[in-house]
Amino acid sequence: MTPQTTRTALVVGSGDPADSVGVGLVAAGWSLLRLGDDLIDDDTVAAAFPTLEHLDLVVHARYPPLCRQRMDLTNLTAEQWHAACDEPLEAGIRLARAAYEPLRAAGGTIVYLVPLMASAGGDGFAPFAGAAEGLRVLAKSLARTWGTDDIRVHAITLDPSAFLAPTDAAGMAEANSLHDPPLGRVPDLSDEVSLVVDALTTNAFAALTGASLVVDGGLWMPG
Repeated sequence: MTPQTTRTALVVGSGDPADSVGVGLVAAGWSLLRLGDDLIDDDTVAAAFPTLEHLDLVVHARYPPLCRQRMDLTNLTAEQWHAACDEPLEAGIRLARAAYEPLRAAGGTIVYLVPLMASAGGDGFAPFAGAAEGLRVLAKSLARTWGTDDIRVHAITLDPSAFLAPTDAAGMAEANSLHDPPLGRVPDLSDEVSLVVDALTTNAFAALTGASLVVDGGLWMPG
């Protein structure tokens, strides 16, 4: 990453994990720009930040409310599937395309935050799992394509509690995890996960791209 006097991050998404990770990045010295769950098109970034010339970091955690709701796959309409799965994935693609030039100018990094049910499954959350797994694979594809442009791309998979209502997250953990977190906790979004995101932008990790990192305290350990 090209050193900058002020490091600029764009965090996309409403609620957690976007909000808490953004708080942590500000505490780590980042200048923060925010986009919520509004529709993202190719001109969104340029229109929202017309003077933006370099972008050191993009954190994508945009999952609209319908995406995070428990849904019965057998009764799901095509329109509901599109809104809960296809559109969030398409938005992640459009965001990357819109941020490409500012990222290339800075030698920046993209991090997609995804829930672990993309790897382990989650009863009632097939659309969410589909969108998340699509974004995780997108991160690998972008890393391959944009590495020579000095843009690094990663996915960080988090415990579902970072995305879902407490009752939904607790039920999913009970159904899928075999033990308590080895670290004794699920990592805090603002105090710990944000530091992992921050570290991925540093020269210490300059040789790493396309990684899928599980940051959940060791609770799930998907193979």
